[in-house]
Parts: sequence; C-alpha cells; structure tokens
Amino acid sequence: MAEQPSWQDLLDLVAQLNESNFESAAVSYGNISVTLSNSDTFVGGAAAPVAVAPVAAALAAGTPVLTPAAAAAPAAPATPAGETIDAPMIGVFYRRPSPGADAFAQPGDRVEADTTIGIIEIMKLMNPIAAGKAGVLGEFLAQDAQAVEFGTPLVIIDTNA
Repeated sequence: MAEQPSWQDLLDLVAQLNESNFESAAVSYGNISVTLSNSDTFVGGAAAPVAVAPVAAALAAGTPVLTPAAAAAPAAPATPAGETIDAPMIGVFYRRPSPGADAFAQPGDRVEADTTIGIIEIMKLMNPIAAGKAGVLGEFLAQDAQAVEFGTPLVIIDTNA
C-alpha cells in the first residue's frame, strides 16, 4: 500500500508550482485530489495575487482548506473553429529550434503529416511535434515559450486546402 502524503508534501508542491512556469497542477493520491493554481485572480479589473501564505499556514497547522471549484478553475478560452493540432504532452512549447532562429512553421505554410511545427520541452528534453496531418496552418493558438498541458490546442490547420 502506498504511503499517504503529508501536509509537508503538499507545501512542497505549492513551492515548486510557485517556482515553475506552469499555471496549474493537479495531483491525486488515492481518494485525495488537489488542484493548485499559480495564476492571478482578478477583482474589479485589478489583479490581486492569490493568497498562498494563509493557505500554506492552514495546511501546516493541519487544517483542511476548501475553496469553491468555480474560483479555482478559470474558464477555458474559446478555440476558433477548425481542426487543431494539439499538444501530445505537458511541457513548454517552442515555435523555433533556438532563440533567434526562424520558426519551424508559419501561418499560411503548407505542411505534411511529418512536418515539425514546434518542440515541447519537458525536463530539458526537446520533443519535436509533427503536424500529424497535411494541410495549411492557420493561427497559432500557443505562443512561443508557453507552458502547455496535454491536449492544449497549438495551431489551427485547414486540412481541406
């Protein structure tokens, strides 16, 4: 049987999230699920940082902290109509092989299924991302050096062109 996580384990996860480029992380231990968010909360049009210190203090004291799910999960941005090429893994998406180099592909480029459209870095490993289908690239939905999760739409592709 797996060892149950301690409150310190959760505090360590909060610290790692604060130091990373990721906006959120979800962790499950048996029947316990935790979602952490590193994004800002907007109140009346002004950005207010998420209060991590009171939550961390409550966790350290062993007090469970519950927050409404609606406040913890921001609404997903709308994806423009059309087929998308989605991220096959989590990591940081790069449109170019190195800083200052030309992008692998641009909107309007005709690509084949094996054409590299970008790379995703995870733990210092660079993973090439192929288009996976032939067509003409439209708008890139993921920006260069953006943290992405599995299934995040990267670019729109017109497979009928």
